[in-house]
Amino acid sequence: MKKLLPLLFLGIILFSAQVSQAQWNENQLCGTAEPSPAHFAYIEKLNEQYDLGIERVANDRINIPVKFHIVTDFTGARYDYNTLLTVLCELNEKFATAGMYFYMRGDVNVINNSNYFRHTSYNTGSQLMQEHNQVRVVNIYFVDLGPIGLCGYAYFPGSGPGSTLAQGGVMMSIPCSQIGNTTLAHELGHYFALPHPFDGTSNNPKDVFAERVTRNPNESLPRLNANCASQGDRFCDTPADYIGFRWNCNSFSVNDSDINGDLFQPDPSLYMSYSSDFCMNRFSPQQINTMRQTLIGGTPSDPAPRGYLTVFPMPAWDTVRGPLTLIEPVSGSAPQPANWVFFRWNKAAGATHYFVRIRRNNLPVTEFVTQDTTHLFTLPFLQANLTYTYTVRPYNHAYTCVAPSQTGTFTTTTAYGASVFEQAQSQIKVYPTMLSAGELLNIRSESHQPRHLRIRDQQGRLVWQEALDASLDVQQIQIPALPAAMYQLQFETTQGPVFHRVIIQ
Repeated sequence: MKKLLPLLFLGIILFSAQVSQAQWNENQLCGTAEPSPAHFAYIEKLNEQYDLGIERVANDRINIPVKFHIVTDFTGARYDYNTLLTVLCELNEKFATAGMYFYMRGDVNVINNSNYFRHTSYNTGSQLMQEHNQVRVVNIYFVDLGPIGLCGYAYFPGSGPGSTLAQGGVMMSIPCSQIGNTTLAHELGHYFALPHPFDGTSNNPKDVFAERVTRNPNESLPRLNANCASQGDRFCDTPADYIGFRWNCNSFSVNDSDINGDLFQPDPSLYMSYSSDFCMNRFSPQQINTMRQTLIGGTPSDPAPRGYLTVFPMPAWDTVRGPLTLIEPVSGSAPQPANWVFFRWNKAAGATHYFVRIRRNNLPVTEFVTQDTTHLFTLPFLQANLTYTYTVRPYNHAYTCVAPSQTGTFTTTTAYGASVFEQAQSQIKVYPTMLSAGELLNIRSESHQPRHLRIRDQQGRLVWQEALDASLDVQQIQIPALPAAMYQLQFETTQGPVFHRVIIQ
C-alpha cells in the first residue's frame, strides 16, 4: 500500500490566511551581506584560472539536491505548494545555461512555528537554520520577511548557521517567491558564491577605487585602465554597476559617470542585479564558471566549498508526461458524504507523486499529496450539500513541470457520522458491524432496495464487490478473507448510494 505523504497534514487547513502575491513590494531588497575580502579573493583566483582556460564547462549537468522547508503560523498562513512545484520548474529553466539542475531530496519539510514564520530579525533565520538544516542539500525556507523589509537572503559558501555539511542556506519571503519572480534564482546565485554587481565598489562612482566602466587594460593617460578584476563583483563580463536599489530596465537611465567620464550602463538582464524581475534572464559566463567551480572545482587540498552537494548521485527519475485524466468522482454523479469522498485518476507516466487540490468557488479549501492513484478522503474539511471542484497534478522529485489536470466537480451530502448512520439504518440495516473474515454479513432493507455492494478499504480502493438481489428484504453475504481493518460498504440502491462501515477483526 502506498502511503499518504506527510504534506497532507500541511494541506488540510483553511487558506484564508495564506500570504498572497499582491502583498509583494518590488522595493523590498535582497538582505545578503557584501562578501568578505577572503571571498572576493576566492572569486579572483577562479577568474585567473578562467582566463587561462581552466573552467568547468556547462555541458555536463550538475544535479543539486534541495530541501524545501515551508514554515506555517497559527492561522495557517504559509507558502503555496502548487506554486512551489511551478517555481522549481522555472528555476531549472533559469539555470539551464549554467548546466545546473535542482531536484527535491525527499518530501517538503513542514515547520509549524509562528515565531519562525514571521521574521523580525536575522537571528530568527539563524535559529531556524540551526534547528532544521539538513546535510548535503541546499536548505531553502519560505517565511514572511515583511517585518524586516526583505525579499530574501542567502549565505555565501563557508558562512552562515549550521554544521559544515549543512551550513547556511536560502531564506525566501513568500510574496517574493511567486511564479515569474526571480528572487530565488538571485539568492541561489549568492549561495553559489556570486556577489551583487554593485558589491565591492565605492558608493561614489567617481572614486579612484570604484569599478570603472572601461574593460580596456591599456588605456592612455589621463584615462585609467580597467579594474574590473579587482573591484566590484570581480567579473569583467558584467558591466560596472553601482545601483543598490530596484530599477526598471525600460525607464531607468544612468546619468552618473566614472572617473574616466564614461557613463555607467549596468546590465538589467543579469539575475544578480537589482533590476526589475521582467528584465532578468541570465548569468554571465564568468558567473556560471564561479557557481560550477563552487560545486565541482578544486583539488583535494583546495576542495570546492559546496562540493558536498554532489557526493551522492541523483536518483533515476523519468520525465513526467501528461495529460492526467480524472476518473472519480464523475461530474454529475450522486453526492458523497462530505467526509467520505473517493478520488481516482489514471497514472501519469514518470510520476511518483500527485498533488490534489480541492476548491470551493475558486478558493482553495484543502489539498494533499499522495503516491497512489486513488484516495479516500475521510477528514472533516468539506461541508455537506455543496459543490466542489478538484484538480490533480502529477510530478516526481526531479520533474515538476506538468500542469494540473482538467477540473473535476463533485457534490457532498451529510458527513458520515451519527446522523448518516441513523438515516442509513432506516433504509438498510447491516449486522454485525464487527465481524471476522469469512463471517456472514446480514443485510436487511426496509425502503431502498440494494442492487450492488462494493467494499472499499481506508485508502478508497475497491477490494470486493457483488451483485445483490433487490427483490429480497433480507440477504446474507459471506465477506471474503480481508485483512483486519475498517472498511466502507457502499450499497447502490434504487434511490442512490447508501454507506455503512464495518470492522473486520
